[in-house]
Amino acid sequence: MASRLGEERQSRAASLPLLGVLSAAAVAAYVFESLIPTPLPWVRLGLSNIVVLVALFAYGFRRAFVVNLVRIVGGNALTGLLLSPAFVFSIVGSTCALFVMGFARWKLVPPLSVTGTSVLGAVTSNAAQVLVFTALFAQADVARNLAGIFVLIGVATGVVTGVVAAAILSKVRLARPRALS
Repeated sequence: MASRLGEERQSRAASLPLLGVLSAAAVAAYVFESLIPTPLPWVRLGLSNIVVLVALFAYGFRRAFVVNLVRIVGGNALTGLLLSPAFVFSIVGSTCALFVMGFARWKLVPPLSVTGTSVLGAVTSNAAQVLVFTALFAQADVARNLAGIFVLIGVATGVVTGVVAAAILSKVRLARPRALS
């Protein structure tokens, strides 16, 4: 029993640098993407979601959750949006998406691919953000009109991020520490 606890602590300690690198990459992608002009408000490709997807598929839900949380808090802090409505949209949308993608990864892969999981997450994120918009601003008619557009945008961005994440997962040899999930 004591040996197993020691191994588990060693495994956690060994994964800290990995979590740091993944989190830093996710924050950097988030900040970089915030500098790119967008055609519509709140519409982003979701480059940092690629890192979260890689973490989810390579290292499990718990580590992806940490990367996602650091990405949201760190990215919003660096862009000056911490605790703003944009932060609320981001935290709710991406957390809901991660839980749906985690469930899909756990129960539906295969047959659902990395790209399919990404699309599911992107659509979930956009739907959650529309609900938050309605709750914060009581504009149900506006949200209803935007919902279809945001679902289509979610499908498109989910495909792009999913294809890139799948390519990374297939090309990069990922060293998986023991006892990660």
